[in-house]
Parts: sequence; structure tokens; C-alpha cells
Amino acid sequence: MNELRQSIRYPLEVQRDCTLCLITFKDLVWKDHHAQLKDISRDGIGIESAQPISRGFVWFRNRVGGYRGGVLMWSRQAGPSFRAGIQFVPLSRAQEQYVQEEVAMVRGHAPLRNPEAIIATIMDSLAKKGRSAE
Repeated sequence: MNELRQSIRYPLEVQRDCTLCLITFKDLVWKDHHAQLKDISRDGIGIESAQPISRGFVWFRNRVGGYRGGVLMWSRQAGPSFRAGIQFVPLSRAQEQYVQEEVAMVRGHAPLRNPEAIIATIMDSLAKKGRSAE
């Protein structure tokens, strides 16, 4: 896995708990998760969780590395726990506000109106990031 990384990850000296929400790519269902932040790079964060986490769009309850969103790129079991890697997604202020409004409705027990639109917002941001890196 290390050979695929484009930036070096640094272990966090003080690991902290993190609450995140996830729209799974498989079934577009919104799920809350609790994880512990393990390591960080300029492009993402490594987490550890007691339960498996599916690939999908991640929304951090509190900013991590200055970001509110990311994409869970991989997940695997590591002993009794599960490790996962999240790539940060830079969102514009308008994109972040849109996702935050959707998250607020879900937390109010309303169904997620349009998970496809949230994922399209994220994919658009990733495409712009890719074009700017070229």
C-alpha cells in the first residue's frame, strides 16, 4: 500500500477520537461511525475503528487537517480492529455549506434527500484537484 501513496504519513503523537459520517458507495446509505485518528499526511488521514467501514464519502463532524470531507479509499482488518485510509477532499465554501445542510437534515432524522448530488459535489471537487495538479 505504501508504494501507492503520494505523500508521507506521520503518526499522530496524540491520537484523538473522531466522529464521522459516511455515504457508502455501495448502497448510498448514510451511517455514523466513531474512529481513532492514527496518522496524517498532506493528502489524507489514517483511522482505526472497532467495526468495518465501507468505502464511500466521509464527512467529519469536526475538521481534520483543515478538511470537513474526504473519500474512504481502503479498509482492512488489522487484528481485532479495522484500519482505513481517507483521502481529503478540498471543498469550496458553497460545496461545504451544501453538504453541511444535508448532514443537518439527516441528523434531524429526515432521510437523505439526494446522496447522488452529494457524491457528485465531491467528485467534481476531486476532478478539479486532479486538473490543478497536472
